[in-house]
Amino acid sequence: MGSSGSGSFSDYSKNKPKTPEEGNGGSSGIDKCTLAFATSLQEVARCFFFINTGILPPINTPVRLTFNGVRIVAETFKGEEIGYLPTQYNYLKNCMDAGFSYSGVVRNEGLTPAPTVLVDIQPST
Repeated sequence: MGSSGSGSFSDYSKNKPKTPEEGNGGSSGIDKCTLAFATSLQEVARCFFFINTGILPPINTPVRLTFNGVRIVAETFKGEEIGYLPTQYNYLKNCMDAGFSYSGVVRNEGLTPAPTVLVDIQPST
């Protein structure tokens, strides 16, 4: 009925995933590093893009994922932070360290009840 852990990177295994060429997997045989996903970004109103422009990025704006030293962030290709990935995606840091990169597009956005940006993300090697 809930989860444990703080959601910080220390909660995740220090075991690095294999490189993209080696493949990953596990008991399920599914390599989470290779899966595309869609998610709503967090703290959009506190990020560079919204603070500096006062608007949300338009639908179909290209984005990439980076690690800013604290969290995984979706940013424009100009390096403007749009929002943070939910902590359930913290495992992507290990994937990124192993050579995966992630990019995609803004799928939807809205200002009410709070600034919200949804992104579609795909891995590449």
